[in-house]
Amino acid sequence: MNDRAEAVFWIVWNPEGRNPRFRHTTEPSAIGEAERLAREHPGQMFIVLEAKAARLVDDMIRTTFDDLNIPF
Repeated sequence: MNDRAEAVFWIVWNPEGRNPRFRHTTEPSAIGEAERLAREHPGQMFIVLEAKAARLVDDMIRTTFDDLNIPF
């Protein structure tokens, strides 16, 4: 198993909007952004989410088939 550690981050998500792209390095930064966006877009909810864990599977097996010049 290949464990690796990454810095925790927070994102601000709007269920009615696009996928979040910016990673906040502190919770207060993310909360402040959620408040700013909520004021800018009344009636829409902005949720602060903390990254707790991630999983990645990287086990692709690539096979190339040679046609061997078979004429069909």
